[in-house]
Amino acid sequence: MKKSWPAIKFVLPVFLIWRTILLLLGLLSFQLFTFKASFPYIDQALIASHFPQWLWHWGNFDGVHYLSLAFFGYREGDQVFFPLFPLIIRIVGDVVGNYFLAGLLISNLAVLLAAIVFYRLVNRDFNQSTARWSVIFLFFFPTSFFFGAVYTESLFLLLLLSAYYFSGLKSLLSSFLAGLTRLVGFFDLPAGFLGVFSYILYLWKNFNNPFYFLSAQAAFQNERVFSLTHIITPPQVVWRYFKILTQVSYSHPDFWVAALELTAFLFGLVVLGWLTIKKRVPTKYLLFSWPAFLLPAFSGTFSSFPRYLLTIFPIFIGLALIKKPVYKTAILLIFFCLLTILTMLWLRGYWIS
Repeated sequence: MKKSWPAIKFVLPVFLIWRTILLLLGLLSFQLFTFKASFPYIDQALIASHFPQWLWHWGNFDGVHYLSLAFFGYREGDQVFFPLFPLIIRIVGDVVGNYFLAGLLISNLAVLLAAIVFYRLVNRDFNQSTARWSVIFLFFFPTSFFFGAVYTESLFLLLLLSAYYFSGLKSLLSSFLAGLTRLVGFFDLPAGFLGVFSYILYLWKNFNNPFYFLSAQAAFQNERVFSLTHIITPPQVVWRYFKILTQVSYSHPDFWVAALELTAFLFGLVVLGWLTIKKRVPTKYLLFSWPAFLLPAFSGTFSSFPRYLLTIFPIFIGLALIKKPVYKTAILLIFFCLLTILTMLWLRGYWIS
């Protein structure tokens, strides 16, 4: 505990400020945007929680699927979601008496712990200043509101960082559990692939389809295509997005979603490329980051890329390593402006990532 105190002393106030800002943005969003219910299970998963909308809207989009899994287990199409997060929701929900509350508590506690581990990891590898800036960039990234929602990002980041921070059995267990949380956990050394294989065996035994989590993508109409016979490369996807931006009117929401997704991919590519060429972070971090970054890009779309960047943690270290404080401050201001807009839109049911 004594070793963790400097990290806790810095991270906890940042977390509380971030969480307060998000709650205030949620309240403000009611005055600025109408609610657009563009996802299922609202009645069963959210309204049935008996919380007011300013709280239950943190379970929007994928959140309702995780809550549905906690309630009912796997139904057709749900296999795209890995099992650990809904399993923990079910366990905690049975204790506190409310699955939505359980999901919210898990996500927020997990991101707080993840940020503490992140601080200690970066402080160990670099210095205190870099650790502080890394945490700040993490919390105020434009899509960081997902950390506070009923999504897997917080839990996955905690397990991912723990696998790097700890050693021995703790590292093995953390990486294994990361593989049970997200597909890209496969690349989390040393045992992430075992977690993914465990889920594959479960699907094989129970649904006679070991790769159901890939074929189930079609049920969500997210245009993802994973095929060994028809590989779509990232340059092809970039070209496709440029065509979208030239053919769709900027007054249409699809234009701005495409612009955000393409920008997120190019931003991640530039930062990871710089970190790799300049050798600014340990190689083991890049051994996870590059595959985790590129795998979704081979699916034919950059959909959800703004959210996927949240767990590519070397990106935040890279931003923290920028030498001039004025540049870091400028980036932070841009991030905050985007975070403000994107949070309110997502909470009101508009697809962001």
